[in-house]
Amino acid sequence: MKTSFLVLLLFVFGVMRAQDTIKNQAIDSVEQHSRIFSLSPISKKTDKVNGLVLGVGHVENKRISSQTINGINIEANPAPAAGVLYAFMCLMYMEKIIENYKKEVIVKATEEDYKIKNMNYTPYLKLNGLNVSSGCFFTTTSMNGLNISAGNKFKNFNGLSVTVLGTIADQQNGISIGLYSANNNLTGSAIGVYNRSYQLSGLHIGVFNQARINKGLQIGVFNKSDSKGFQLGFWNVNNKRAMPFLNF
Repeated sequence: MKTSFLVLLLFVFGVMRAQDTIKNQAIDSVEQHSRIFSLSPISKKTDKVNGLVLGVGHVENKRISSQTINGINIEANPAPAAGVLYAFMCLMYMEKIIENYKKEVIVKATEEDYKIKNMNYTPYLKLNGLNVSSGCFFTTTSMNGLNISAGNKFKNFNGLSVTVLGTIADQQNGISIGLYSANNNLTGSAIGVYNRSYQLSGLHIGVFNQARINKGLQIGVFNKSDSKGFQLGFWNVNNKRAMPFLNF
């Protein structure tokens, strides 16, 4: 009888201890992987921030597979300084760059020239909310919300992107405003000086608009499409004809 009673006590104590361990592990997991505030680059111990992220930006880190931000991301990004240096180097070698560009224009004529080569960097970042940055993302990013930055490259973008330089995206369902816009599939709108899409199912508004497959509308000074499509502009070119003002 005493032996049975002792076994019962040990069993009850073991169950209670196991429950406490599970609870503690769950609490530790929340503490390690979820935050309401984080500096960027985000620590590898954090995979989700529900609140505010503040810092210098998100960079490649092969030790982290994915991270999510639900809230606000604010960056003092060093990209503009790098851009100024790059522009200075381009000016120094401008003559050689122009020569190489002419050669590439003559040689290249495939549909691959239209396609944006997507980043496959880790961590894969998902941002749902607001991004305010002086630079751009340096890792693969999908965003739903409002982006205000110098320029950005997205895997997927849904929302409004207002940039100085431009927005580059694989799949863009939202609206982008900037000097340059490039995407593989545009079902939203691109407003800029130069807009380029592999497949356009939405709207181009710009000085020069270019699409490989035009299933939408191009409005600009010069419009070019390698397929049929509706065009309004000073000069419009598609795979059938070239016409002023209106083409289809």
